[in-house]
Amino acid sequence: MLNVAVTRDALDRALQLADRLLKALATHAFDVEIDSGRGVTLLKSRETGTKMELSLTEHVRRTRHEITSAEERARKRYHDRSLWNSAVPFPHVPQYDYHPTGKLTLQVGRWPSRTWNDTPRTQLENRLEEIIAGILVLASETHARELEQARQAEERRRAIERYEFLTRRRADETERFKQLEAEATNLERALRLRAYADAVEHRERTEGGLTAELDDWLHWARAKADWLDPLIQVSDPILDAPEPKRPGYW
Repeated sequence: MLNVAVTRDALDRALQLADRLLKALATHAFDVEIDSGRGVTLLKSRETGTKMELSLTEHVRRTRHEITSAEERARKRYHDRSLWNSAVPFPHVPQYDYHPTGKLTLQVGRWPSRTWNDTPRTQLENRLEEIIAGILVLASETHARELEQARQAEERRRAIERYEFLTRRRADETERFKQLEAEATNLERALRLRAYADAVEHRERTEGGLTAELDDWLHWARAKADWLDPLIQVSDPILDAPEPKRPGYW
């Protein structure tokens, strides 16, 4: 249904006003859509696709409710009831009274928006040309705002995309540099291990010869140097194996 919120006495007038307004807007390339999920009426420009919410409401005056004698008697009956007598209903007494004024308000759009009210001298029906002209201007302003928002959103999207690219590139470069340093460090460690193994072997040869045990140790030490050396692709059967799992309780 159209987003019309008025009292019963103003309903016919509100519907007639909405009928005249929407038919006039149709000649200016506007369609009407009902979004029942959100309970709103939308004006859609056939030229730009811009949509604006439309509502027609009545101002209702609110005054504090004065308790009537009948309501006072109902309250007394409820308070005087027997504890075992649940047949006496609790009397609902409103806090406020609402008084229809017949004053209608037409609002179109949100950000930006335009509002037209009945005045003591002129009702909305007699200002349709002014209202339609205002809606056309508002549609143009809304479309311009949508274009600007789309431009800002695209600019932000590109900025985020560039930020993510630069951040990712920096992280990748940092990781590559750490890997380079690690490989250089491992090469230095491998060279130290080989130099140490060579020194041990030279000492033993000059002092009396190699034992089988020392020969095994030299092979083990040089294998570890090869494992550290980033220029040699070898695997260590122990250090490259997965960590053993502690057995659970059963």
